Amino acid sequence: MGEPILIGIDAGTSRVRALAFGLDGRTLGEASRPTPYRHPGPGLAELDADRLFEATVAVLGELAHGLEHPERVAGLAVASVGEAGVLLDGRDRPLASVLAWFDPRPLALREELLARLSAERLARVAGLTPDPILGVFKLAWHARNTPEAFRAARRWLHIADWLAFRLGGAPATDPSLASRTGLFDLARGDWSAELLEAAQVPQDLLVEVLPSGTRIGTLAPEIAAATGLPDACAIGVAGHDHVMGMLALGVVEPGTVLDSMGTAEGLALPLEAPVLDGRLARSGFNQGLARLERPIPYVLTGLATSAAAIDWARGLVGSGCAHAALIEAARAVPPGCRGLVFVPHLRFASPPSTEPDGRGLLLGLSTDSDAATVYRAVLEGVALDWQHMLERLCALLDRSPPERCLAIGGSTRNELLLAIKARLFGRPIEVAQTVEAVALGAALLGGLAAGVFPSFAVAQSRLAAGRRQIEPEPSWPAAAARRRLEDYAALLELVAPVQRLLRAARGDFLGEKTY
Repeated sequence: MGEPILIGIDAGTSRVRALAFGLDGRTLGEASRPTPYRHPGPGLAELDADRLFEATVAVLGELAHGLEHPERVAGLAVASVGEAGVLLDGRDRPLASVLAWFDPRPLALREELLARLSAERLARVAGLTPDPILGVFKLAWHARNTPEAFRAARRWLHIADWLAFRLGGAPATDPSLASRTGLFDLARGDWSAELLEAAQVPQDLLVEVLPSGTRIGTLAPEIAAATGLPDACAIGVAGHDHVMGMLALGVVEPGTVLDSMGTAEGLALPLEAPVLDGRLARSGFNQGLARLERPIPYVLTGLATSAAAIDWARGLVGSGCAHAALIEAARAVPPGCRGLVFVPHLRFASPPSTEPDGRGLLLGLSTDSDAATVYRAVLEGVALDWQHMLERLCALLDRSPPERCLAIGGSTRNELLLAIKARLFGRPIEVAQTVEAVALGAALLGGLAAGVFPSFAVAQSRLAAGRRQIEPEPSWPAAAARRRLEDYAALLELVAPVQRLLRAARGDFLGEKTY
């Protein structure tokens, strides 16, 4: 029959991707479609669950069509964004639109829900800050705004869970996705009866939490016929996209950190054990849990707009200019951008800020602020924000910064951004050769489900992503980069009142104070 092939699906913020891998980690094929959002109003985004599934089946069919031996596909698993979910009725049909993870509408219910849930309880049980993107806030939004659908609901499935279920798997989730609901007990590794009661969410709405890589079924015959894949293909439990990238690179021990550089940028830092005294959540840092042969606790935080901020800058100042040419022009700009500073909070603020609704800032503009300078300032702002988060997090944990940083994601193609990040990190950054490490992590778990690998350790060693090393930007002295980081930290404190004023002004513009 030949060597098995594994497929990883990554239902991400901007695209739904499917990649096929050999057992040596080589990419054998790939296909993708844009994530099919609807935008019912300014700043709002939602999905039709059936259209999302149709896009996924189309991607799988395109991938299978391009494979020389699609009959050898033995296993697959689905990774996805972490805070979007599907309400299903008793016949497992979607009842309402799926709010995008970044949709701001649940923000209006934040204070009301916290009066029942309490930020301290959320911190000490779930290890989370009361971020309105969490699943519990979306469920509260549905209870208020689509009450008939909420009353009729019999299941809530995250996007990865929904896609795996429709492909032929049993309804289930994994700890990394459960960790993004605000209803999960980190210490117990299961749903929290206490949080469910406080949030007024029925426990039977939530599905079983299983270790990643658990086999939950095989490809449904009609999906096999539609895609050209074998119906014997095993379906495994995967999970949150950033965490699946963490598993693919083996970032599972303290002393390492993952930089997941996508549309949003994740920072994943493994821990020895969950920290449930509230100190991390009070500074805006969230924790989560993965489970394979053992539990893997971690902190997961990040920038809501990273590649999104860079794309915004390209559209603003780089119109008609190829991205590579804009990067080269920015290389000639002196580090520090002639005093221009960018705060990349275009959608939400980043920790350690606890402002629920940040706004981006571009400060220090002058007649010298040409396109290349503005673009470089955006790259520096993204890098500064990430490094600032990492250092504040390590200070709260009373530990030294990690020795190794491993990076994945589409923005790893931007060598200037990586060199800036390496300079601020203070040592080289290891970059996965494949930009699709999330899909690789999902494929690894599909292999576990299919019995291709006896353990996660064996799977990770066989499917290991190759790496290249990016050195710190040579034209930026380390001392100058350190001063720039310190100045950025001071700036964030100074502009906090400005952020509150901007939020109030935006509410006035929309004719309301909240979404």
